[in-house]
Amino acid sequence: MKHYPSTDLKQNLGDVLAAASQQPVSITRHNKPRYVLMSIETYEAHFANDGRRAYAAKDAPAEHVEMLEQYTAEPDRD
Repeated sequence: MKHYPSTDLKQNLGDVLAAASQQPVSITRHNKPRYVLMSIETYEAHFANDGRRAYAAKDAPAEHVEMLEQYTAEPDRD
């Protein structure tokens, strides 16, 4: 994986995008990897079958709401 400092995004955006069209690239800040930039085709190939989903509270499946309610319920007081 190629690495680019975040300043290169401003100065050499075309080069960074060209590299990301070939393979994922790492964007660094202060010499530490912080982000990954990749083509949409690469993203979909890697994550299209990921079963994890995010829901708004009002749209969450009932079993998820029930599970969350178990964790937020006050403990029994004797």
